[in-house]
Amino acid sequence: MKKIKIDVGMCTGCGQCALTCSFRNVGSFDLPQSNIQVVQWEDICLSVTLVCQQCKEAACIPSCPTEAISKDPVTGAIRFDRGLCDLCYNCVEECTYQVIHVAPGNEPVTCDLCGGNPECVLACYPQALSFVDVLDEEWEPFKDLAEALVARAAGKTVPAPLELAAQRIGVRRPL
Repeated sequence: MKKIKIDVGMCTGCGQCALTCSFRNVGSFDLPQSNIQVVQWEDICLSVTLVCQQCKEAACIPSCPTEAISKDPVTGAIRFDRGLCDLCYNCVEECTYQVIHVAPGNEPVTCDLCGGNPECVLACYPQALSFVDVLDEEWEPFKDLAEALVARAAGKTVPAPLELAAQRIGVRRPL
Protein backbone atom coordinates (compact mmCIF):
# COMPACT_ATOMS: atom_id res chain seq x y z
CA MET A 1 0.00 0.00 0.00
CA LYS A 2 1.22 3.50 -0.79
CA LYS A 3 1.79 5.94 2.05
CA ILE A 4 3.12 9.45 2.42
CA LYS A 5 6.73 9.08 3.51
CA ILE A 6 8.48 11.96 5.25
CA ASP A 7 12.21 12.63 4.91
CA VAL A 8 12.80 14.69 8.03
CA GLY A 9 16.27 15.62 6.81
CA MET A 10 14.70 17.52 3.94
CA CYS A 11 11.75 19.22 5.67
CA THR A 12 12.29 22.96 6.09
CA GLY A 13 9.06 23.58 8.00
CA CYS A 14 7.76 25.91 5.29
CA GLY A 15 4.18 24.62 5.68
CA GLN A 16 3.52 24.55 1.95
CA CYS A 17 2.15 21.01 2.32
CA ALA A 18 -0.38 22.06 4.97
CA LEU A 19 -1.40 25.18 3.03
CA THR A 20 -1.88 23.14 -0.14
CA CYS A 21 -4.00 20.65 1.81
CA SER A 22 -6.26 23.36 3.20
CA PHE A 23 -6.63 24.99 -0.22
CA ARG A 24 -7.64 21.65 -1.73
CA ASN A 25 -10.12 20.96 1.07
CA VAL A 26 -11.82 24.35 1.48
CA GLY A 27 -10.48 26.64 -1.23
CA SER A 28 -8.49 28.88 1.12
CA PHE A 29 -5.08 28.91 2.74
CA ASP A 30 -6.25 28.23 6.29
CA LEU A 31 -4.02 25.98 8.42
CA PRO A 32 -6.81 24.87 10.80
CA GLN A 33 -8.58 23.47 7.72
CA SER A 34 -5.57 21.34 6.72
CA ASN A 35 -5.67 17.59 7.23
CA ILE A 36 -1.93 17.61 7.97
CA GLN A 37 0.24 19.74 10.19
CA VAL A 38 3.89 20.58 10.63
CA VAL A 39 5.34 19.92 14.08
CA GLN A 40 8.55 21.71 15.04
CA TRP A 41 11.36 21.10 17.49
CA GLU A 42 12.99 24.52 17.64
CA ASP A 43 15.67 23.26 20.03
CA ILE A 44 17.22 21.11 17.27
CA CYS A 45 15.90 23.07 14.27
CA LEU A 46 13.69 20.20 13.14
CA SER A 47 10.34 20.27 11.36
CA VAL A 48 8.27 17.18 10.60
CA THR A 49 4.98 16.79 8.77
CA LEU A 50 2.33 14.93 10.75
CA VAL A 51 -0.05 13.07 8.46
CA CYS A 52 -2.44 10.11 8.70
CA GLN A 53 -0.51 6.85 8.69
CA GLN A 54 -3.41 4.97 7.07
CA CYS A 55 -2.96 2.26 9.73
CA LYS A 56 -3.42 -1.35 8.73
CA GLU A 57 -5.45 -1.94 11.92
CA ALA A 58 -6.98 1.54 12.14
CA ALA A 59 -8.42 2.05 15.64
CA CYS A 60 -10.69 4.80 14.35
CA ILE A 61 -12.81 2.42 12.24
CA PRO A 62 -14.19 0.14 14.98
CA SER A 63 -14.58 3.13 17.32
CA CYS A 64 -17.32 4.59 15.13
CA PRO A 65 -20.79 3.58 16.39
CA THR A 66 -22.46 4.52 13.08
CA GLU A 67 -19.91 2.85 10.76
CA ALA A 68 -19.21 6.21 9.12
CA ILE A 69 -15.48 5.43 8.79
CA SER A 70 -14.06 2.98 6.28
CA LYS A 71 -11.00 2.39 4.15
CA ASP A 72 -11.04 3.30 0.50
CA PRO A 73 -10.64 -0.02 -1.33
CA VAL A 74 -8.42 1.54 -4.00
CA THR A 75 -6.15 3.94 -2.07
CA GLY A 76 -6.39 2.45 1.42
CA ALA A 77 -7.13 5.92 2.80
CA ILE A 78 -9.41 6.44 5.77
CA ARG A 79 -12.66 8.03 4.63
CA PHE A 80 -15.70 9.47 6.36
CA ASP A 81 -19.32 9.16 5.30
CA ARG A 82 -20.66 12.57 6.39
CA GLY A 83 -24.25 11.31 6.14
CA LEU A 84 -23.61 8.61 8.76
CA CYS A 85 -21.35 10.58 11.12
CA ASP A 86 -23.11 11.56 14.35
CA LEU A 87 -20.21 13.80 15.53
CA CYS A 88 -19.43 11.62 18.57
CA TYR A 89 -15.68 12.15 17.97
CA ASN A 90 -14.74 8.65 19.12
CA CYS A 91 -12.44 8.50 16.09
CA VAL A 92 -10.57 11.58 17.28
CA GLU A 93 -10.02 9.98 20.68
CA GLU A 94 -9.02 6.59 19.27
CA CYS A 95 -6.71 7.72 16.47
CA THR A 96 -3.35 6.14 17.28
CA TYR A 97 -1.37 9.08 15.91
CA GLN A 98 -3.85 11.82 16.83
CA VAL A 99 -4.17 13.04 13.25
CA ILE A 100 -7.95 12.83 13.02
CA HIS A 101 -9.11 16.21 14.19
CA VAL A 102 -12.23 18.33 14.27
CA ALA A 103 -12.32 20.88 11.46
CA PRO A 104 -13.88 24.31 12.01
CA GLY A 105 -17.19 22.92 10.62
CA ASN A 106 -17.25 20.44 13.57
CA GLU A 107 -16.69 17.41 11.34
CA PRO A 108 -13.85 14.95 12.00
CA VAL A 109 -11.30 14.92 9.17
CA THR A 110 -8.05 13.25 8.22
CA CYS A 111 -5.90 12.81 5.13
CA ASP A 112 -7.74 11.09 2.29
CA LEU A 113 -4.60 10.89 0.11
CA CYS A 114 -6.34 13.17 -2.41
CA GLY A 115 -7.83 10.15 -4.12
CA GLY A 116 -4.42 8.54 -4.62
CA ASN A 117 -2.40 11.57 -5.75
CA PRO A 118 -1.58 13.59 -2.59
CA GLU A 119 -1.25 17.26 -3.49
CA CYS A 120 0.93 17.94 -0.43
CA VAL A 121 3.59 15.70 -1.99
CA LEU A 122 3.39 17.58 -5.28
CA ALA A 123 3.67 20.93 -3.45
CA CYS A 124 6.66 19.98 -1.31
CA TYR A 125 9.46 22.01 -2.85
CA PRO A 126 12.22 20.56 -0.62
CA GLN A 127 11.02 17.07 -1.65
CA ALA A 128 10.61 15.98 1.97
CA LEU A 129 7.36 14.18 1.13
CA SER A 130 6.98 11.25 -1.23
CA PHE A 131 4.13 8.87 -1.98
CA VAL A 132 5.59 5.39 -2.10
CA ASP A 133 4.78 1.73 -1.56
CA VAL A 134 5.75 0.82 1.99
CA LEU A 135 5.53 -2.62 3.56
CA ASP A 136 4.12 -2.74 7.08
CA GLU A 137 7.42 -4.17 8.38
CA GLU A 138 9.27 -1.13 7.00
CA TRP A 139 6.89 1.21 8.80
CA GLU A 140 7.44 -0.33 12.25
CA PRO A 141 10.60 1.70 13.11
CA PHE A 142 8.66 4.94 12.61
CA LYS A 143 6.27 4.26 15.51
CA ASP A 144 8.59 5.86 18.12
CA LEU A 145 8.88 8.95 15.94
CA ALA A 146 5.12 9.09 15.46
CA GLU A 147 4.50 8.84 19.20
CA ALA A 148 6.96 11.68 19.84
CA LEU A 149 5.28 13.78 17.14
CA VAL A 150 1.85 13.19 18.66
CA ALA A 151 3.08 14.28 22.07
CA ARG A 152 4.78 17.36 20.60
CA ALA A 153 1.67 18.29 18.63
CA ALA A 154 -0.34 18.05 21.85
CA GLY A 155 1.91 20.74 23.33
CA LYS A 156 4.08 18.49 25.46
CA THR A 157 7.80 19.20 25.66
CA VAL A 158 9.22 15.98 24.29
CA PRO A 159 12.77 15.52 23.01
CA ALA A 160 13.09 14.26 19.47
CA PRO A 161 14.14 10.62 19.16
CA LEU A 162 17.92 10.43 18.78
CA GLU A 163 17.78 8.78 15.36
CA LEU A 164 15.56 11.61 14.16
CA ALA A 165 17.98 14.27 15.36
CA ALA A 166 20.85 12.38 13.74
CA GLN A 167 19.02 12.21 10.42
CA ARG A 168 18.42 15.98 10.52
CA ILE A 169 22.10 16.66 11.18
CA GLY A 170 23.22 14.11 8.56
CA VAL A 171 23.98 14.66 4.91
CA ARG A 172 21.20 16.31 2.91
CA ARG A 173 20.18 15.16 -0.55
CA PRO A 174 20.64 17.59 -3.41
CA LEU A 175 17.45 19.03 -4.95
